[in-house]
Amino acid sequence: MEKLEFYIHKGILVKMPGIENLVSNFLKKARTNLITMSILLETKRKEVKDLLNIPRDYSPNEWVINTAYYSMYLAALAALAKIGYKSKNHTATIYALETFFVKKGLLEKEILELLEKVKIESKYVEMIRTARDKREIAQYSPTKKTVDFAATSIKGDSYKFVNRIEKLIYEIDRKE
Repeated sequence: MEKLEFYIHKGILVKMPGIENLVSNFLKKARTNLITMSILLETKRKEVKDLLNIPRDYSPNEWVINTAYYSMYLAALAALAKIGYKSKNHTATIYALETFFVKKGLLEKEILELLEKVKIESKYVEMIRTARDKREIAQYSPTKKTVDFAATSIKGDSYKFVNRIEKLIYEIDRKE
């Protein structure tokens, strides 16, 4: 059974009449997450930390990555809603985007890869955040620099992704 059929058969990806009406809601939430991500990135600056009385060692990185991912994920849900689908699973969403848009030449594979990359970063940060004992924390502590780099570089990727999905939806509207 093909993956798409599997997700449909399991009720993870469903054709849902009327979901097209939620496209703008998904996009608005995606934009809200982009704003939140940008605000969080600003808390890295010394003057902002001073102004808001934020401890010097505070790092917003895990939430920057999470909000970047969710901005992209919500935009992906908007694209699927535009063609009448609701996805209940992150992996199914990525596969559906590839099947419905990338394979049909409507969306560049590089855009889909941005979402996959951020999804991996988000899982990685979650793994570090949920470490249960000191051995695990010590094991992963050298990755702080990696997470910091990911949080900073991910901003551009998430804006690029959301902008491209909005353009895709506009292009679909023009064809209808």
